[in-house]
Amino acid sequence: MQPGPNQPPAIQDSVVGRDMHTGNVIHNHYHLPPTQAAAQPPPQTIILQQPAPQPAFQNQYIVPIQYFKKIYGTDWIVLGVVSILFSFLPFVNVLCGLVSTVGIFAMLPHLHLKLGGHPDSRKIVPAIALNSIALFLIVFSWILNSS
Repeated sequence: MQPGPNQPPAIQDSVVGRDMHTGNVIHNHYHLPPTQAAAQPPPQTIILQQPAPQPAFQNQYIVPIQYFKKIYGTDWIVLGVVSILFSFLPFVNVLCGLVSTVGIFAMLPHLHLKLGGHPDSRKIVPAIALNSIALFLIVFSWILNSS
């Protein structure tokens, strides 16, 4: 069916008829009037950047990660200084003496680490020294207080 001369162009319908019982089927075709092509954006260029090839690991030594056990060297240094400061106070010096004794015995097993690469290796000897001084001053204050 074609549109009339006064009608605007519409969808055109064309039918091809056949007998359905003999196997032929009716096909409907719909045609739109030609339209102007819409302006298409210019094609985009895709640039793929590949990473630079890495050189193979030849004759390179990889340092393994090493985990160290915390030995609390800084804590025992601070407790040694506190024990020295309170070593001449009665009744408090007993507690400080116990803390200093524990500090000495806690640091002695780690004395072998002072030669290694442990992060607290430089704090072991000062912690033992400060706690030993505190223990000496506490014993000295007991001797002074008893006489």
